Amino acid sequence: MKTLLNTMLFALLISMTSVSFAEYDYYDDDEVTDGEIIVDLLLARPLGIVGSVAGLAVQGVGLLFSVPGENYAETGEILVEAPLNYTFNRPLGHFENNE
Repeated sequence: MKTLLNTMLFALLISMTSVSFAEYDYYDDDEVTDGEIIVDLLLARPLGIVGSVAGLAVQGVGLLFSVPGENYAETGEILVEAPLNYTFNRPLGHFENNE
C-alpha cells in the first residue's frame, strides 16, 4: 500500500512539472506561472531559510578569522544577508536576483 501511494505521488509530481515546463515558452518573462510559485513556495523558500541558518552558523565560526582580517562585513553579506534577501525580499515566483 505504501509503495502504491509513493508511486502515485511521484507520478503526480512528474506530471505537474512536465506540463509547466512544456508551456514555458508561451509566457512573458514578467508573468509568473503557477508552477513557479509552487516550486518557490515549497522548495526555494524553505531551502533559503535553511541556507540562511547555515550561513549564520558558518559566519559565527568564521568570525574567528574574519575579525582579525577586518572583512567580517563582507563575509556577513555573503553568508547571511544574501540568503536572507533572496528568501524574504523578492516576489513569490521570481527567481532572479535583483540586487
